[in-house]
Amino acid sequence: MNKTIFRCPNCLRALRQGEKQYFCPNGHSFDISRKGYVNLLLPGHTGAGNPGDSKEMLQSRRDFLDKGYYQKFSDKLNSLVDLSRVELSKNEADRNINLYDAGCGEGYYISRLKAVLKSRYSQQEISYYGTDVSRDAINYAAGRDRSIHFAVASNYHIPILNNSVDYIFCIFAPRDEKEFRRILRTSGKLAVAVPGARHLYGLKKTMYEAPEVIGQKGTVREGFKLLEETNICYEIHLEDKRDILNLFTMTPYSRHADIENIKKMDRLSTEVDINILIYEREKSV
Repeated sequence: MNKTIFRCPNCLRALRQGEKQYFCPNGHSFDISRKGYVNLLLPGHTGAGNPGDSKEMLQSRRDFLDKGYYQKFSDKLNSLVDLSRVELSKNEADRNINLYDAGCGEGYYISRLKAVLKSRYSQQEISYYGTDVSRDAINYAAGRDRSIHFAVASNYHIPILNNSVDYIFCIFAPRDEKEFRRILRTSGKLAVAVPGARHLYGLKKTMYEAPEVIGQKGTVREGFKLLEETNICYEIHLEDKRDILNLFTMTPYSRHADIENIKKMDRLSTEVDINILIYEREKSV
């Protein structure tokens, strides 16, 4: 069996990965799917209904991202990841560096990050983990890369061992700062990406007469120190009806805005405006 940094959601003991299941010392086991992921989401970790984004939203997001419209943002995020700043003690010199994508969706960002870091840090063993509350999302993610440890799980009940992660990525996903502090090693890093003030403003103008200019601060409070704040803003031009519909469907606007006007559009120009904040877990917490 292989060691992992996953922990049992029932008894919180470390999980080992077998050929077909994950096991903990107390006898709890979790089947590994044909795609290679594991479901560590307990019924009490979510409310009623199917948690996470719908299958339609996920498929639209996967198709839209695969067209490369958010690649500039992904490239910028990847360029900010500096693993040389990960602190390893002498007795840890040969251990893996553990990276974790909290709310990884269909796995687009972590799979691209892995490809970049593989060449940048070819001598360092790096293990990649990703969780999402949606089983459909994790099914898509595992289809991208079976070598990444993917699990169905909530960001509010992260099935990862204490003090085991070197770098967390939280991209447009809910944040539980206590959970992030719990799983991060001392001086571990947290990258948060949130919409800027004019993110998708061109799309909003097609739906509302006077759309508000509202972004998110991405502020992480006690226990973290802000190291770096970066904004990336550029315009994308969509000239395919399917791409326009995918963009609309993958956003929260699809839950309450009228889709009929979107279906009539032949082209759309809109901003991609994203704030990236890099934090460090403070040693005193």
